[in-house]
Amino acid sequence: MSVVISSNQDILSRKILNSEIKFICLINTRGRLVESLGDDPINMPRDKKEMFFMKIALRGSMQKDFDEYLGPVNYCMTQRGNQKFITIPAPNNNAIFGVIKNDCDHEELVNNINQALKNSDHWMEIFSLKKVES
Repeated sequence: MSVVISSNQDILSRKILNSEIKFICLINTRGRLVESLGDDPINMPRDKKEMFFMKIALRGSMQKDFDEYLGPVNYCMTQRGNQKFITIPAPNNNAIFGVIKNDCDHEELVNNINQALKNSDHWMEIFSLKKVES
């Protein structure tokens, strides 16, 4: 057995990742970083970074309280300095968090990720290598 990138992962990764995207990760309901791609550009102490990711999970959970009245959240975007921070709800109350350059079209990124999420059988392949017989 060898570790290779499956064709689904390759297609999804190419569709989502490009030179404008610095970092993308999966954050679970407890605010823990589960999987990531790219170099983490968040330069802060570990305890602060853990709090930052917990805040992302908490915000997503709290926003669900208003889905009945306002509709579900498609994404949240925060701009800080020369970066944009994008959070997109994912299956099982997880969140996908991305850091992109300021001049990057964040709506295109959101659309690409949402397309990957629609294919629920393969969306997690963005983050994981699959073992296949060679």
